[in-house]
Amino acid sequence: MFHKSLLFLALIALVVAGCADPEKTPIVTQDTLLFGAFPRLVELRAGEFDLANLATSAYEMEVDFVDNAGGEDVAQYNIYVAFDDNSTAGGRQDYSTESKLFKTYEPSDFRAGPNGNLGVDVSIPFSEVAAFVGVPIDSVLSGDRFQVKTEVVKEDGRVFGSANSTSAVTSAFGGIFDFNINATCPLPDDRFSGEYTITYGYVYDEFALFGAPVQALGNEPFSRTVTLSTVAGSTTRRTFDVGVYVAPGYNFNGGTVTLDFACNEVRSTAIDSGAGCGSGSIAATQKGTAPFSLTDDSSFTIEYTDFGATDGGCGVAGRDFSLVFTKN
Repeated sequence: MFHKSLLFLALIALVVAGCADPEKTPIVTQDTLLFGAFPRLVELRAGEFDLANLATSAYEMEVDFVDNAGGEDVAQYNIYVAFDDNSTAGGRQDYSTESKLFKTYEPSDFRAGPNGNLGVDVSIPFSEVAAFVGVPIDSVLSGDRFQVKTEVVKEDGRVFGSANSTSAVTSAFGGIFDFNINATCPLPDDRFSGEYTITYGYVYDEFALFGAPVQALGNEPFSRTVTLSTVAGSTTRRTFDVGVYVAPGYNFNGGTVTLDFACNEVRSTAIDSGAGCGSGSIAATQKGTAPFSLTDDSSFTIEYTDFGATDGGCGVAGRDFSLVFTKN
């Protein structure tokens, strides 16, 4: 009888578990998080370093502290910074650094925020943080970034950061422990975005690649509509799907290309076929620099070198072409 009772209870438990609604998972509420502390983003005032005005540029935000005392028992708010140098091509020196303590805010810096909790106005001037990590101003280019990690230290000595936090802090409650500050010339979302028609400025003559005709993205007269889309977390980067490439003989998918509008120069990632002859893949890489105007997004031109160093092991000499982007 005892064993039958246990079996009966086990079956009840199995039925209950089997009928449970998978969407009714435990919900994390703010009350369950108040045993710790986290910085909550109140307002992001300036989120990038402006390459055109680096000397006066600064990252600025307001945070308040969420805990079970409204921030009253927060002893320190520490900011750590590392520099991620992404401009090392062509033999440029790599100024990347490890993360180290940049600034500490203490209760004397705190003030009551709009939500009733104590908080602080955070300012990270470019000139200060560049000197701190040891990177010369003229060595900071578009694509370089400062990686920021923060932590909240309570009066009892407990330390809270991204490593011992929960995803609910950032996803549901606006917590902000770690973030990047990119070096760029900020662009509005409606600039260099939307539909563009791409045509050739010039293009190499069609040639036979293992018996199939090839002329970059396709034969002249060539015209294709693409959509330049914004990239989350960046005001200057745009992506577009290039369509068929190594055409018309092979019509490989050229993948997604990223354009980075860096103040007065636009940079393009490679148009990559994903196919080759055993060593890498056939791709078209940007040739030289491509100037553009920050205030005029009606048209711009980028030059590419097809094959050559990126011939995918097919033994094909480099061939040049240019794409003209005209806003529709």
